[in-house]
Amino acid sequence: MRIELASLEGAMGEFAHAYGSGELDLQDEWVHLLVPPVVSGRVRRDGNRVKVDGKVAAQLQLECDRCLKLIEFPVDSRFKLEYVTREDYQAQQAIELTEDELDLSLFDGEVIDLDELVREELLLAVPTHLLCQENCKGVCPTCGVDRNTTDCICGGDEVDPRWAGLKELVNGK
Repeated sequence: MRIELASLEGAMGEFAHAYGSGELDLQDEWVHLLVPPVVSGRVRRDGNRVKVDGKVAAQLQLECDRCLKLIEFPVDSRFKLEYVTREDYQAQQAIELTEDELDLSLFDGEVIDLDELVREELLLAVPTHLLCQENCKGVCPTCGVDRNTTDCICGGDEVDPRWAGLKELVNGK
């Protein structure tokens, strides 16, 4: 989605866009879009700076980290970002940046492309560790059966011989 600043009436405007199927590539093999994202918000021009504030909503499909079951994961994320031109940013480099100014993005002064922002918001919403249920038992490392649905009968008590010495220490042998 592109916002052309020349089309803004005055210094403010609103935007809304529902992405079509296949319009946004997340560029991540583990995260898939079930429902294409919808982005909306406001844009405000303040001199050479442009402030964008809005929200992204989507439905992602992820894998459980233990059993690899596919999970639907809703995303409803808010964002605030400030855009400056490359020239303004380079001029500010001589001055120490404050913490608020660390959320700056660069743009050409005419058009803001929100696709990268939407992609980042969706990927940042994905948790680092995701389970299908709190007590997920995962898959058996020997036979690969999902322990949540079937009891494993392969005798998974097999100990890697490299760890056998530690087991003897723990058991006091």
